[in-house]
Amino acid sequence: MYRLMEYRHQEIRHRLEKIGRAASMLHLDVLLLIYHFAKFGTGNILEIGPYIGGSTIAAAIGARESGSAKKIISIEIGGRLKHFRIPSRNIFKDLKKNLARFGVLEDVTLINGPSFDTATTSAVTAICCPTIVGL
Repeated sequence: MYRLMEYRHQEIRHRLEKIGRAASMLHLDVLLLIYHFAKFGTGNILEIGPYIGGSTIAAAIGARESGSAKKIISIEIGGRLKHFRIPSRNIFKDLKKNLARFGVLEDVTLINGPSFDTATTSAVTAICCPTIVGL
């Protein structure tokens, strides 16, 4: 909690606040926590259902600032959503657009499809564990 309070007074808060207004339904504190976990956590990041990318952008910024190589995989089925604040006619297209807008598109591997689909799980396995045969 102390770290979250510190973040509220740093430049990252302002960056994530801007991202949140444009591309997220999540509260600013949640975006800050995602950023923190990506920055200080170990291992790769798998996100399921990013909608139009606010959480993905927060994770990508955190991973970039961690100084270690982390793969970020985001699975989105797409479609459309009538939301009162941030609607989308094409969720996957808007996701890509927002990742590009905030400069993290090249840091994220996007998979368009249902998370439970065999093709999707195979793609995730191939990205995360390319040397393991037979998974």
